[in-house]
Amino acid sequence: MIKTLVVLCAFWANTTLGANNTFSDFFNSLESLKANFTQITLSETNALIQTTSGTLAFQRPQQLRWHTTQPNEQILLLNNNELWLVDNELEQASLQQIQDFSNTPLYWLINKPNTLTSLPTFSHHQAGVDWYTTSTQPQALGFGFKENRLQAISLKNALGQTVLINFDQLRVNPKIKAEIFKLNLDPAFDVIR
Repeated sequence: MIKTLVVLCAFWANTTLGANNTFSDFFNSLESLKANFTQITLSETNALIQTTSGTLAFQRPQQLRWHTTQPNEQILLLNNNELWLVDNELEQASLQQIQDFSNTPLYWLINKPNTLTSLPTFSHHQAGVDWYTTSTQPQALGFGFKENRLQAISLKNALGQTVLINFDQLRVNPKIKAEIFKLNLDPAFDVIR
């Protein structure tokens, strides 16, 4: 009986250590990323509030293009120290105040785990996905990995809503042209700084 318990504990420890390496290995090796995404937002009672979809492009150290194509076209564009929200329907671009990214998924893209002291830890396995969660409150983040690749990100926002982002056609470390991260507006757009 004791021998079986020792074997099970050793197996569990190896599984946990291996699982913890998946998060660090993925984000430490990440320099760029491209993917399609579908994002759903659920209320506190798990009622569907909104579904959006689009594309994502990211390149370290601090460049992001989050292009929502459905239901409305919007672009969230981060280029070093400028964060822009571009609404094509309203023909408006507004410069956002740079916030503390530490409670957002963007923090984990910008910073490599080997430079940080506190990392998400393996929390559970569900439907073939290994989930890692942060202990940051109130906006706990979850990162789902399938076969050592980022599959999904979840977060609980300040309103108690759950936001789940699923990735499709994810490409790690592709070549991305620098122009994709530049603000390029039609002259008719209103620009709010």
